[in-house]
Amino acid sequence: MNKNITLDEEKVIYGLKKIPISQKRKEIENLFTNVSNDYDLMNDLMSLGTHRIWKRDLVDRLEREQILTKKKKILDLAGGTGDIAFALKKRFHQNEITVMDLTLGMMKVGKQKAIKKNIHDGLNWVAGDSAYLPFTPSSFNNITCAFGIRNVAEIEKTLNECYKVLKPGGKLMILEFSPEVIIPFQKFYDYYLGNVLPFLGDKIANNKKAYQYLSESIETFYAPNDFCDILQSVKFKIVKLKKYLSGTACLYIATRI
Repeated sequence: MNKNITLDEEKVIYGLKKIPISQKRKEIENLFTNVSNDYDLMNDLMSLGTHRIWKRDLVDRLEREQILTKKKKILDLAGGTGDIAFALKKRFHQNEITVMDLTLGMMKVGKQKAIKKNIHDGLNWVAGDSAYLPFTPSSFNNITCAFGIRNVAEIEKTLNECYKVLKPGGKLMILEFSPEVIIPFQKFYDYYLGNVLPFLGDKIANNKKAYQYLSESIETFYAPNDFCDILQSVKFKIVKLKKYLSGTACLYIATRI
């Protein structure tokens, strides 16, 4: 047994099994270190390329939900490769954006992209666990998280931390894959996740194990309505839900009052 794992440590879902929290944290860090250079390809495969449209819609809705004409502070969780941060900086030049990720390898890729895009000012990079945010309470106007929440070791604790560091009126915007789609497509979707995606991961990215986990992590994530209930249970008062591509992915917008 890993000496860092205690016998009474809480276990959480990892793929199709339950493992201790500290082990999941380590497994996730190792997995994303290994796939960091192929992460954009991974999202293209998992979403059939539509993740770029969904991310753009997240930024569009952030603009509509909360006017960003003045300098504001935004935290992008699990944002290592920078897609959301760069889109936000392009749209809102004056804002200060902090990218936080558990995996140094992901942030290394993100920083390399920032150099190529010549984006430096107002962009901060922080390595850490989202369940232990190293920020003062009420310090961010908005928080974003794209395709990362299902992979954190302690989801509810992360949501509580998000509530704590958001300013009153601030928005938490989470984009995530869903295990549920509309009924006519559910069997095809389940087959794609369980068979096609791992196959593509093996043949295209040469990493079947990582894609196997990522497909399983979608299958075992909360149904959209259940995740909305969890957001409300950690004090968020207004929760909106938008579904994409027959429910393949969902955008959750939660407001701290």
